[in-house]
Amino acid sequence: MRYNTSFGILFVLIVACAPASADSVLITGANSGIGLEFARQYAADGWDVIATHRRRSTPDSLAELQQQYDNVRVERIDVTDPAMIAAAARNLEDVPIDILINNAGIVGTFDDERQHFGSFDFELFEQFMAVNTAGPLRVSQAFFPNVAASKQKKIVAISSAAGSFAMVRRGIEENIPIVKRYWYNMSKAALNMSFMQLAASTAKDGVSVAVYHPGLVRVERTASYELPEAFKSMALDVDVAVAALRERFAELDAASSGGFYAFDGSAMPW
Repeated sequence: MRYNTSFGILFVLIVACAPASADSVLITGANSGIGLEFARQYAADGWDVIATHRRRSTPDSLAELQQQYDNVRVERIDVTDPAMIAAAARNLEDVPIDILINNAGIVGTFDDERQHFGSFDFELFEQFMAVNTAGPLRVSQAFFPNVAASKQKKIVAISSAAGSFAMVRRGIEENIPIVKRYWYNMSKAALNMSFMQLAASTAKDGVSVAVYHPGLVRVERTASYELPEAFKSMALDVDVAVAALRERFAELDAASSGGFYAFDGSAMPW
């Protein structure tokens, strides 16, 4: 059979000129704070952004982002609701996700006695564990096929220095209010442990996993934090913190998978 040279050349040119598919990111808790800034920065850089929230209707912040960028898609995900997560996973069944950012979480205030010894609220403890620890695992499991089908294959979670035994020990010695929040600290320590194990479970599929401490970031809730002025003065603007974290995500690979890192790239103590 005679080969049509002109057709072959045309086919090669079409393939070569076809636009490469954009990188993609899914962000939980994307309607405010760090999550919203992740969505904004990735969208501005041309990524396909899947911004998720748990509200009954699309929050104004994400509606505005969608109006500004046509590469932003909004989905509903309550990280404690298996049915809602499954529905979102079905909606995104054939969508590769290069970076899955488990950002949704609850913090609580330092003066909330329900997290203090002597007045524990164990129902609140269950809520912290459901959101901050089980939530990222539920989402990561549901969207693992999407991540495994992508180019970058990365799963990350926003943790905290409060999840570090070494850092909490230091806080106890220096009488820093962070040590008062039993439930938050415990949920982040459990998150760190779970993601270390997740990294081991997914290594065979070429997926890299890590947790990150963003530092003290200036978002809506930090204004109420009862911290020494020296600590508040160290707080990062949210755009600076997110830009630094994005650099860390870009660096994540098989060699660094399973780690716990600060926004500046330094290894956090466990």
